[in-house]
Amino acid sequence: MVRPGELRREPLITAAVLWALGSTWYLISEAVAASAFPNYSYTHNYISDLGAVRENPLDGRRIDSPLAEVMNLGFLHQGLFFLLGAMFLARALPAGRGRSAFLALAVVHAVGNGLVGTFHSGHADDGAAVLHPIGAVMAILGGNLATIAAALLLRGHARARFARIAGFALGGIGLTSLLALGLATASGTSMLFDDGTWERGSVYAITTWQLVAATVVLTARCARTRREQDA
Repeated sequence: MVRPGELRREPLITAAVLWALGSTWYLISEAVAASAFPNYSYTHNYISDLGAVRENPLDGRRIDSPLAEVMNLGFLHQGLFFLLGAMFLARALPAGRGRSAFLALAVVHAVGNGLVGTFHSGHADDGAAVLHPIGAVMAILGGNLATIAAALLLRGHARARFARIAGFALGGIGLTSLLALGLATASGTSMLFDDGTWERGSVYAITTWQLVAATVVLTARCARTRREQDA
């Protein structure tokens, strides 16, 4: 029986598995697409370059990702798995108003990734071209705010202390990186790091928290199973 205020274990474990799968799938998709991209730089190039094929150069850069489909599927699956994991986490938590805000942010993140994976960077000069940067902001902003919202929801749960601290820390890093990227883009100058580094700081903050939260939950589950077997 689940006591009032206690986390429900089964949906929590499902959320952890989904987040581990989503973030790992995304990072592998990025690595595979980057390996086929000539002279690709993690510090200089945008992540979206891996999902784009442009006939004409954009900003003096010719982008032709040989495995663009792999990266775009990575975007789509990250958004889907993050949202599904958020839904199961909401089921694991006690009833409260904060769950709705958390789920709304997870939806924003998922829709943003869907737009990024569907409307590619600089792909066309029509009205749909603006959907890519809108999607990128939605994915990054929604994901980082969702990690902070999850940390707030986990207050009072001692076993989730590390995941809660990581949520605040990584969410802050992600939002700071997004702000720095926006300022660098607006000014046309690099701010300490290249744009690719700032963008990855804002994105990896989300995927890192997913892996941290999943590790905390699954490690606790394994420890509990061992204790039950030894009893």
